Amino acid sequence: MGLKIVPDSAPFSPEQREWLNNFFAMHLDGQPGGAAAAAPAVKVPITIVYGSQTGNAEGCCKKLAKAMKDSFEAEVLDAANVSVADLPSKKNLLIVTSTYGDGEAPDNAGDLHGALMADDAPKMEGVNFAVFGLGDTEYPDFCQTGKDFDKRLGDLGGNRMIDRVDADVDFEDPFDEWKAKVLEVFGGAAVATEEAGEAVEEDIPFGKKNPFPSSVLNNYNLNKEGSARETHHIEFSLEGSGLEYEAGDALAVVPRNPEKVVDEIITALGFKPTAEVPTPDKKTATLRDALINNYDIRSLSKKLITAWQAKSGSPFLRSLVEADDKAAYDDFTWGRELVDLVVDHPADFSDPEEFVGVLKKLQPRLYSISSSPKAHPGEVHLTVAIVRYNSHGRDRGGVCSTYFSDRMVGENPGVFVHSNKAFRLPEDLTKPVIMCGPGTGIAPFRAFLEEREATKAPGKNWLFFGNPHAETDFLYEDQLAEMQKSGTLTKLTTAFSRDQKEKIYVQDRMIEEGAEIWKWFQEGGYFFICGDASRMAKDVDQALHKIAEVHGGMSEAEAADYIKGLKKEKRYARDVY
Repeated sequence: MGLKIVPDSAPFSPEQREWLNNFFAMHLDGQPGGAAAAAPAVKVPITIVYGSQTGNAEGCCKKLAKAMKDSFEAEVLDAANVSVADLPSKKNLLIVTSTYGDGEAPDNAGDLHGALMADDAPKMEGVNFAVFGLGDTEYPDFCQTGKDFDKRLGDLGGNRMIDRVDADVDFEDPFDEWKAKVLEVFGGAAVATEEAGEAVEEDIPFGKKNPFPSSVLNNYNLNKEGSARETHHIEFSLEGSGLEYEAGDALAVVPRNPEKVVDEIITALGFKPTAEVPTPDKKTATLRDALINNYDIRSLSKKLITAWQAKSGSPFLRSLVEADDKAAYDDFTWGRELVDLVVDHPADFSDPEEFVGVLKKLQPRLYSISSSPKAHPGEVHLTVAIVRYNSHGRDRGGVCSTYFSDRMVGENPGVFVHSNKAFRLPEDLTKPVIMCGPGTGIAPFRAFLEEREATKAPGKNWLFFGNPHAETDFLYEDQLAEMQKSGTLTKLTTAFSRDQKEKIYVQDRMIEEGAEIWKWFQEGGYFFICGDASRMAKDVDQALHKIAEVHGGMSEAEAADYIKGLKKEKRYARDVY
């Protein structure tokens, strides 16, 4: 009949496109203004699934759905609410997922990821899919969850419409490029408006693209004399910023690299510190200022080493790159930084601009906020462990943590708020809350307790806290004691690991208190954990399973299902790193 309403590029089979075009031609023929003029737009059905630990992937999906609203029938789904059995019916599937810890799926995507990887996963023939991964190249299993989803969907017969994109911490530009390809490939002639894709943060004067220069109100060490640890409490002013946050959110801080290391790098390279170079945000600065404020001079990625080797005559780097062995890369990069490449493996760059061209952007560091805005209006507080160590003959430290402790006097560091909607106190103020936060993991729970105190929440509060020694490492001891006296903190259980012969950790205390924890769960209690993802968080999770088995009378499988249920009900949340 000659009428073509559904374009050839639309993700339907040829038979489906022919049937749809014939259907519209038959039903619209002879209508006033002509069939083409009267034809309604055909919206392409599409499912967008997010796996998100801190909210970035979820934010990307919502941004994508908004951009698609005119030409697609898009649904955005939390991976926790998607069964692997549902996927074969999702004929157009987009997955946006982060990776955390040791290449693990984010909490909300763990079940879906595991089921998809299983031997009995259903076939995906007829499913058009694309995957966008978020990660951090400083971690060895960069974007592993996205890689897993992408490969497995393809292995099960799915039709990969777009090559997977693995985005580093600065993911916005790669995501926008991927989004444009999605709109083109899945929607044919569909074009999204710029307005639809705008980020919410552009409506406020300060945000990720324009950090607020905050004044530091207070900055001191929480550990007492004699401690092997150094933990700073830092208070920032938000007055005049327009920035708002909730208990459970994170604060991003833009660090500065140490001047001494920058000067050593410039001297070794033989460049003038005043030479003009481009910055990652398409501005210009002197080489010295750019290395202090704009470029990452700490992390050594495989990409950087490969680029460095091309400019270096180092036989070792050449053998490392040619071998392409992950274990060898990990061994070499551990405890080394850019200055080690500059000094130990000299490279010949034609000019400073070529040199900075191989470097990554210096990224903001995220820290769990340790204050409630209701308790401290116009302020935001952090609790930061200062990282110091010696490796390969050099004293080193965390870029941002040593900025806090050593180089922040007189500074106005750039900050912005990172929302974490997956880590929130229950809306029902009567519900009991159990918090497990050893070390700096106490940060969000100080915020939670201040929030519960400010809102006069009647629900019980229980904190598990651990550190090496009670005498020197009991963070916020006085404030917690006052909260116990006032009744805000119902129960405080501590685990000071080195105050006795046998080391005792928070998970050990949880097992001891298992009966009471189970009782709080039966009362509708919520469980929160913050801290180390690779060890502590896993041990605490195992303790929860054990408590469900012992005190809930459950089998191992039943306990696993119970804990999964808590996660789906948002009663078990983790802020881990």
